[in-house]
Parts: sequence; C-alpha cells; structure tokens
Amino acid sequence: MPQSIALRERGQSVGPLVAEGFAFLSGTLDQALAYWHEIRGEAACPRRDALQPERIVSLWPHILMVDVIEDGSDYFIRLFGQRLVDTYGEQTGRTLSQAKVPDLVRGRSRQLFDFCRAKASPTYAYWQETAPRRGHAVNVEALCLPLSSDGISVDRMMSLNVNTRRET
Repeated sequence: MPQSIALRERGQSVGPLVAEGFAFLSGTLDQALAYWHEIRGEAACPRRDALQPERIVSLWPHILMVDVIEDGSDYFIRLFGQRLVDTYGEQTGRTLSQAKVPDLVRGRSRQLFDFCRAKASPTYAYWQETAPRRGHAVNVEALCLPLSSDGISVDRMMSLNVNTRRET
C-alpha cells in the first residue's frame, strides 16, 4: 500500500485495488466505507435491501449506483449523483457502454466495477483527467462498494467518485 500512496502523491493512477486499510484523500469515502461495513454486519457482502438512502444523504451527490448486467458484460447506471452530473452530464438510465463520458472514464469505471464484482470487496482507484463539461483538470478518487440481493453474488454496486479540481 505505501507504494500505491506514493504513486497517487505523484499524480499517477492507482488501482483498482482492495480498499481495506487504504488511506483515502476524501472523508466522503471514509464515511461510505464505514456505512458499508455497518450494513454488511457478518455477511460477506451487504444485501442491497439493507441500504437506507436516508442515512447517507451527504453521499448522494457523489454516488453512482449500478446494476450488474449478465455477470458483468455491462453495467446499468441506476443513479448518477449531482456532482457527477455537473462533471459528466446526466447518465442515469444508460448502460456503461452507452454512457456519454470520455473513453478514459468509461475504461476506468469498467476496471473498477469488474474488480469490485470479481473480488466482492470494497475497491479503490485514483486517476487524473480533464472534466469534459468544465474543461479543467480533476483528480478522481473512486470507491466501489459491492451489494447483493441474495447476500452472496454481487449484482449491484454503489460507487462514489469524489472529483477535485487540480491546478495545472
């Protein structure tokens, strides 16, 4: 992990990697991971019906809720938080393959979702990009949290992207 933190400090991409024990830049991700652990209890993966949106209102602007389509062939964007809309435009109701986002974002998102689904574990990634709607450079810190309808297989994920403006 120290090597990953050093890469991030130099502005280089990190992950996807298992998020447990990783020091996030954003307290928003710490809050999300703590909530995920709380609703998970003793299960390997929390049931998606345990999620109580009213308890995580402060996370809503950063949330990207996706459903797994056919064992990960694609992902359906169920919810796209307002901070993400501000950066990329509205994507709710699209599949990842149809989302109108830069190829870098689509590729990183697919890597993050695939890793999270395969590991059934909280997953972290960091990268830099240029925000298409605002034209400025941003740091993207992402945390993907697996959810399950049956407590075993990952069929939905709650991903949070915290984008911060980067001075160039």
